[in-house]
Amino acid sequence: MTELRKRMLEDMQLRNYSPESQRSYIDAVARFARYFNKSPEKLGAEEIRSYQLYLLKEKKIGWSTLGLNFCALKFLYTKTLGQPWVVEKAANPKVPKPLPLVLSREEVVRVLDLTANLKHRAFLATLYSTGARAAEARLFRVEDIDSQRMLVFIRHGKGGQQR
Repeated sequence: MTELRKRMLEDMQLRNYSPESQRSYIDAVARFARYFNKSPEKLGAEEIRSYQLYLLKEKKIGWSTLGLNFCALKFLYTKTLGQPWVVEKAANPKVPKPLPLVLSREEVVRVLDLTANLKHRAFLATLYSTGARAAEARLFRVEDIDSQRMLVFIRHGKGGQQR
């Protein structure tokens, strides 16, 4: 194990990175060094840029993988090597976010009609009509439903908020 790899690993452990993140970051930096056949200490922003273009055009990796590689190199240069200027010049990929799938009214009616169990049907109808997340709806209790005022109280919503 090289001294730089050992130092980066220790820096990630000090910051309580998960073992999986540590492995991913170390692998990404190792691939970067192997591509140029040099230590990352001797490489800079232009090399990061050309490596990103190589990954994108020739390896045809996805945006998330490109982002992971950028984060690994950013960690190496800013935290381990203390060279923030290198990463400031490198391109930070923007990951395109797909639009969520929204069911049409007909599709919702079809799903509800195909649900034979009354309890499941009531749960799905409540979930759909309130817009609650599955994790929020899982915690519903009878006293959370105010049928006179047509309100549903959501406990422990997103971010721990009561809604």
